[in-house]
Amino acid sequence: MTTLTETAYYTRRTINWTILAIIGYVLLRIFWSTFVTVWLIVFPPKAPPPNHAFGKLPALRFPASAPEAPKITFRLETIEGSVPAASASATVYFMPKSPANLLALTRTQDFAQRLQLSPTPISESKNIYRFNDLELPLRSLRYDIVSNNFILRYAFEQDTGALAERSLPTGTGGLAEARTMLQTYDLYIPDLSGGSNKITYLRLSGDRLIPTTSLSAADALRVDFFRRPVGGIPLVTPYPDEGHVSFVFSGSTNLKRRVLQFAYTHWPIDYETTATYALKPSSQAWGELQSGQGFIARYPNTGTSVTVRSVTLAYYDSLDPQNYLQPVFVFEGDDGFLGYVSAVASPWTE
Repeated sequence: MTTLTETAYYTRRTINWTILAIIGYVLLRIFWSTFVTVWLIVFPPKAPPPNHAFGKLPALRFPASAPEAPKITFRLETIEGSVPAASASATVYFMPKSPANLLALTRTQDFAQRLQLSPTPISESKNIYRFNDLELPLRSLRYDIVSNNFILRYAFEQDTGALAERSLPTGTGGLAEARTMLQTYDLYIPDLSGGSNKITYLRLSGDRLIPTTSLSAADALRVDFFRRPVGGIPLVTPYPDEGHVSFVFSGSTNLKRRVLQFAYTHWPIDYETTATYALKPSSQAWGELQSGQGFIARYPNTGTSVTVRSVTLAYYDSLDPQNYLQPVFVFEGDDGFLGYVSAVASPWTE
């Protein structure tokens, strides 16, 4: 018959061995996790080869360079001392196009009325219609009924008095006004709400609005919205200081004259329909930039000699419709310079 002393003895041993087993299990898990992490660092798994599922991609359409654009000479001074190596492949996303819809014009007329414009459409082309403001002839809406992209504009050049009123919103106030307008018309989509924004103060120079340094010197305020990153990779636009969705506000208390411009361009991305494509070596992209085959998105503020400090990968978000969201190499340098070079390997682009 087991005594109480023996029972207590075996209970203590069981508890001790249980504690030791738990400690051993925890230490083993930590050791195994550390071993796997180190192994993957030393011997990283090879990425699956690119599938090129969309076939040959159309060439990216960059804006044409101005005839008087200066010729740039380049020097490379990166942290690495050379062009940093890029990944061997990247994801390309399909960008679907909206089909023609018999109700599209009717919906556009409703939208024009909500903006207090005449619902009578004036056809400029098969897809483009203009709607005028009967009370303020300088105010009009130009709308693409297929893509649903548009620009609402007040021709302030012919009425600079709209800029004379000084109830100009602050930066945060202007951003709030712009967001409210987007939400009011169901346009504040996740692509925009998850992205960045930019505030620019503008002053009137002749019949143009140009950037200025502060609210006190400003005649207008510009708010730009940029898309959220895709797969952790940022998007760049042909005019990097301007978002595809933007507002320009005056200080007028009359809403029709307060919104000098409301521009909206958005090309949908199908995040579920993707393919992977081989990328050209970053050193090849650097050579193409030097030989004039890239696109200069922002010229240096002074001079024609540029020192490039960084090379990164981004997606190019065009103002023009494109079938696929494709990557580009982004070269950033001193004095505001920014240049793009198509990143997909040559055999897979037109």
